Amino acid sequence: MSRTRILASSLAFHPEPPDRTLGEAVRAGFDGVEFLCEPPWHPAGWPTGLVRAVRTAARGLALSMHAPVADVNLMSPHPRVRALAEEEVAATLALAAALGAGSVTFHLGYRPAMGTAHDPPWSEALAAAERLRDHAHALGVDLCLENDPKLPGAYLWDLARFRGVVEDLGLRGTLDLGHAWLAHGAEALDHLPSLLPALRVVHLHDNRGTGDEHLALGEGTVDLTRAWAVLSSVPVAVIEVKDPDGLRRSRERLPR
Repeated sequence: MSRTRILASSLAFHPEPPDRTLGEAVRAGFDGVEFLCEPPWHPAGWPTGLVRAVRTAARGLALSMHAPVADVNLMSPHPRVRALAEEEVAATLALAAALGAGSVTFHLGYRPAMGTAHDPPWSEALAAAERLRDHAHALGVDLCLENDPKLPGAYLWDLARFRGVVEDLGLRGTLDLGHAWLAHGAEALDHLPSLLPALRVVHLHDNRGTGDEHLALGEGTVDLTRAWAVLSSVPVAVIEVKDPDGLRRSRERLPR
């Protein structure tokens, strides 16, 4: 079995340019980068020259992408908002193909904090995910659905439900361990073996069980040792913390 590639999330360097982020990650000992496509580096914000430069610099490295999150909501009650969200994920897939990235992680969406009560538009959101899955397949990119943190408005925080949606849609999964810990506590570890066959990516960060803090590994209560005993066979692990120092400390703490 090939070893897990350990990537740095560009979150730690945001909003530094992607080529500079890649260089910093390599110098810190990472195998590549997962680029978070939030402004200014949303899918339409990459000049052609930058795409070429990153693709060239990344030869021999691993790249993955995280589709935009802010205001990108496939579960919105508004059809035009759902259409925009689908366009943004599709544009991220095209960018991933241009860069030579192997996967794109996305969220299905959330219930808006304001507005009238509504039933979630499951059928429309799942149909969009199926179209995006087919588009990803045509591009040779893995589309990976991520579990949500247990926060107001979240739909896919429960790992059993998350597993069912991933399997029903024929997608790959991105398991965010911090989100899972926030949702289930130590019981999240019991779900990992059944999730493992579907996983392409794992996101690693810590929290104290009360908020989606994205702390450096070891700064919260996540049982990394037990989790990594299962997740170390996932092809790509992304350390997703907020600053370069926490990124380096997390890399050092990750069991070899």
